[in-house]
Amino acid sequence: MTRTGRTIGIVLTLAMFVFSAWMYLRTSDWVALIFAIGSFGYAIVFLKVTPGSKP
Repeated sequence: MTRTGRTIGIVLTLAMFVFSAWMYLRTSDWVALIFAIGSFGYAIVFLKVTPGSKP
């Protein structure tokens, strides 16, 4: 994965996590909580991938 791809992935997952967490806090909707947890999981994947490595 390229450095640019990794950076874009981290930024997008962070945005998805923040939005989902905000939506959960406003509505207490369990689906928003699931999306926040999933976004956090994707962020961990993107943080663990070393730039230049192949998946």
